[in-house]
Amino acid sequence: PAILFENRSISYGELLERTTQVAKALIAQGVKRGDRIGVLIGNDPDWVVMAMAASMLGVGFAPLNTWYKKNELGWIIRHCNLSLVVCVRQFLKTDYGRLFTELIPELNAAVPGDLRTQAWPTLRNIVFIGEPVPGGMDWPTFLRGADSISGPALLAARSLVAPDTTAFILYTSGSTAEPKGVLLNHRGVVSNGFDIGQRRGIVADDRVWIGTSLFYALGATNALPATITAGATMVLQGYFEPGTSIDVVRRTGSTVYYGTGNMTRAMLDHPDYTIRKVGSLKKGNAGTVAEYKRLALVEMQITGAATAYGLTETYGNATVGMMDEPLEIKLSTNGYALPGMELIIVDPVSGTPLPRGETGLVLVRGHTTPGYLEASGGINVPHRSDGFFDTGDLGSLDSDGRIIFHSRLKEVIKSSGINVSPVEVEQLLAGHPDVRDAYVVGVGHPVRGELIVAFVDVLNPVSESSLREYLRERAASFKVPHHILFRRDEQLPRLGSGKVAKHKLSIEARLELGL
Repeated sequence: PAILFENRSISYGELLERTTQVAKALIAQGVKRGDRIGVLIGNDPDWVVMAMAASMLGVGFAPLNTWYKKNELGWIIRHCNLSLVVCVRQFLKTDYGRLFTELIPELNAAVPGDLRTQAWPTLRNIVFIGEPVPGGMDWPTFLRGADSISGPALLAARSLVAPDTTAFILYTSGSTAEPKGVLLNHRGVVSNGFDIGQRRGIVADDRVWIGTSLFYALGATNALPATITAGATMVLQGYFEPGTSIDVVRRTGSTVYYGTGNMTRAMLDHPDYTIRKVGSLKKGNAGTVAEYKRLALVEMQITGAATAYGLTETYGNATVGMMDEPLEIKLSTNGYALPGMELIIVDPVSGTPLPRGETGLVLVRGHTTPGYLEASGGINVPHRSDGFFDTGDLGSLDSDGRIIFHSRLKEVIKSSGINVSPVEVEQLLAGHPDVRDAYVVGVGHPVRGELIVAFVDVLNPVSESSLREYLRERAASFKVPHHILFRRDEQLPRLGSGKVAKHKLSIEARLELGL
């Protein structure tokens, strides 16, 4: 099987047949190499088929975040110059038929496949899976278009695709600015994806549970190619829900874990959780942050899971650890550079390379984005003259060459002249038995420069003073937050990606503390 989804099993042969049909259907709609298409679908086989069909034709594939609201979708469609969008009619609480009808007034009167709108001049078609919408094309009609395209026509289109052709355009979260459209090519997706899978020990007999959304780099350019290049099986569920996830892992006997730290925590906290139900999970993604790694490796007992470090711009991972490394090494480091990747640590100011053991700016060369898509249609190339990509992260290399992630350079808090890593303080707080999660930010102060403020989500009632005392026993006094504010998970502000919006936490802290 290539995919297990609900009660369906889709073989690799069937996946190829469906992909070929959709590729022909795209050609019938006038889509060609260099064009860009988008999808609004959950973790569903149709998402995978659309991605593979776009790759067959050298079409840029822009997976759209199902958390996006109307204005965000409109911005992405315009910025990416999408010519076609495929979406489900309804996903969770969102009616995309209604959303697109409100977003594009011309849709109702359009001829399906020949949409004309001034605001989105490149957009020609919106295809709906499910109940059709006036002006939109229904999925069966779209698929029937494949009948008009011959095999030689498809082969001719495929022959134009090259390793440097854009495969994905992944939009990163916009925290203080608009999202960035990260371009990723075929060579990087396939080669780096294969190396990720090999480092994680994925083989053809594995069943890879993909809990992370496919529209993220961890899904699209990490879990997906790592699974397919190994001939393994993707285990999909439409969206993450911890109880459902536990049941899916149990029923399918999933062996590889592809979830994030917050997913691990949600599954462990769920009343249906038992180690027996997820005991088939033996390897996969342990993550980057120490506390989240501990949850996967120790609490969930996925002992063969490998640690990692990377960004969307590095095709998901630049480093991955070894499956059989001792636990203490997995908890304290983030793996070795993958084949085709090179990492160096430099002084953030001078750019001078630093010796192993010293913390500085992480630079990566190899499988990195060729650039960011600009609204003008151009590409902003973010690399230095020597070809290294500036990650904006602080880290160090241990004596064996493993990377140790420290923090985002821009997030480092400078309090009373001392640099403090918010990630380190978050990990210390998360180690408290009554703390579910913690987020630490810096807030400007006229005397200290910045105050350290922690937002804490607790499992059981605990006082600020006891948490501060807990930290004093485990860390230098300058790392102890000046203020600890308590929030429930649903009270934390989120970005479109689902990540906590730290810039909004800084604003909340200033208001609450009267600064």
